[in-house]
Amino acid sequence: MNILAICAALNNSYLGIKYENEIFSEIIKSDENYHSLYLIPKIKEFAKNNSINLNKLDAICVNCGPGSFTGIRVALTIAKIMAGELNIPLIPLNTAQILLDAHSCDVLIMDARRDMFFFGTKEKIELIYKDKIEKLIENKKVLADKRSSEFIKNSICYEDIDKNLAQTMINLAQEKYSNSQDKNEFNYLKIEANYIQTPPVF
Repeated sequence: MNILAICAALNNSYLGIKYENEIFSEIIKSDENYHSLYLIPKIKEFAKNNSINLNKLDAICVNCGPGSFTGIRVALTIAKIMAGELNIPLIPLNTAQILLDAHSCDVLIMDARRDMFFFGTKEKIELIYKDKIEKLIENKKVLADKRSSEFIKNSICYEDIDKNLAQTMINLAQEKYSNSQDKNEFNYLKIEANYIQTPPVF
């Protein structure tokens, strides 16, 4: 299965392609955090440098969030356009699934601002208040972003580790696709962003 992986929801962007049983991957970094804006030329350059014919893709997987609002929107739009043009499945993944699998942790904590946090397991992601974190992470191996790791003792900060998430995404996507009983769920028109925004302040 030739599959393209795209993630622009985090502090870096990640590209990966499994093509003819060989995996190519790249981490896109930017000090200005505008890496998601360069995804289209990066995908073209990435394919060209690795002699990959994007028309031969069998599927695309994308991180639908939560994370950077702009990054999610850009990556998902590109993935939907490509999946629609190529008439191939679009396999949605979420940030918790990807990060927890890559770092072999139990729960994910990410700052969502306004004293709220994303609490993620491999099964679900929800918004919680800071005072609930301690009870939920008890006896768990915790993965956190930089802001959250400052007050969660013994947590692992994924932003301090240069882990290439593309390989993890490809593995998860293949597993999700092969285990699905209804392949219609991977129709690009059905895939939505997982913003999980905090409630507005009035």
